[in-house]
Amino acid sequence: MQITELSSGLIVASEHIPHVRTVTIGFWVRCGTFCEAETERGLSHFLEHMFFKGSHSRTARQIVEAFDDVGGELNAYTTKEYTCFYAKVIDEHLPIAVEVLADMLSRPLLSGSDVEREKQIVLEEIALYEDTPDELIHDYMASTVWPEHPLGLPILGTKESINAIDSQIVESFYQRHYIPQSIVVAAAGNVDHDKLMKLVEQYLTLECRDNCAIPVVPEVAYAERINIVERATEQLHLCLGFPGLSFRDSNIYTLNMLNNIFGAGMSSRLFQGVREELGLAYSIYSYSASFAAAGYYVIYAGLSTKNAEVLLNTVAREAARLRTDLVSPEELNRAKQQVKGALVMGLESTANRMSRMGRGLLLLGKVMDAEEIVRKIERVTAEHVQQLAVKILEPNHASLCTLGPTADLPKLGPILRNSF
Repeated sequence: MQITELSSGLIVASEHIPHVRTVTIGFWVRCGTFCEAETERGLSHFLEHMFFKGSHSRTARQIVEAFDDVGGELNAYTTKEYTCFYAKVIDEHLPIAVEVLADMLSRPLLSGSDVEREKQIVLEEIALYEDTPDELIHDYMASTVWPEHPLGLPILGTKESINAIDSQIVESFYQRHYIPQSIVVAAAGNVDHDKLMKLVEQYLTLECRDNCAIPVVPEVAYAERINIVERATEQLHLCLGFPGLSFRDSNIYTLNMLNNIFGAGMSSRLFQGVREELGLAYSIYSYSASFAAAGYYVIYAGLSTKNAEVLLNTVAREAARLRTDLVSPEELNRAKQQVKGALVMGLESTANRMSRMGRGLLLLGKVMDAEEIVRKIERVTAEHVQQLAVKILEPNHASLCTLGPTADLPKLGPILRNSF
């Protein structure tokens, strides 16, 4: 792996994998919901769309055809902490990929007519998202535990915030956030680092503006709240939340083990207990939402309203077991093997290797060595898991959010307090 910081502050990283004939490249930008002001909700994601609408030298059709013509792939996505534009091509076509991606980011049109047209597309995307309650519930959960904080707000924005966008707002946001100091270019595959650097320096012509600093994430305060959202759905979608960890936290690997044992897989306690033994829910799982500044921990279930009380009692019982009893050596070893297996198998993908570099350098300023991660995983003990369970699964810190019918829903506040 080679990493170079250019004079502009932009970072170029690459990993040469000689036995493959492809390269996956990503342009990682420190621009997400965390840096959006109250009047800019959804702008990071909206701007991601606008880069595909054409540059000063290519139309929207020419951008996608440039990759189709060489059998490549092009895509992008926005998160709460960054935006990533990525492509995968045969190694000989890497110059085309760099040129087109750099052109999209350096010289976007951002025309008024395109902005107005894209507003309608994003509004349709929001409407589509609102029709998927098993996904929407997680946005409600984030806003429940982090109310009014940028990390607790939806990536897509709201209908009101999107309708308020105009071309001047988009241009101003672009000028403030798309600067070399906020970008990492990462590539993995059959790539030569020096040639990659020259391509980036040649084609990525963003201005270095000293007055445009990377915004600081406001302090995050976790809130213990209950949020019942009524919606005419067939199922009740329920999320139970607790304070979590930042991915910078030294206990993050212990949290991975705890999560795997508790609800992250088919052999987990929640899946086996809630679905296989009690038949309360088809979908039941847990996950950690970890960011650079903070994190929260969630248990999700989709179920009938009549089963909500039994579910909460079951989750509370399993959480209590994790706080009071050591996990068995078999469970801990199984969790370690699953986490290590996912890590090692992921290294066979150039896209995953590229993402590890890009995300690590952008958010942490470093790339964690896979062998070091494995060593950290191996050092986790049953006592570590129990200590973290006591800290995270603290009954007084439980938050609850539901999305679905409320007619037959029992009063969950007293149930939550009594269960935990």
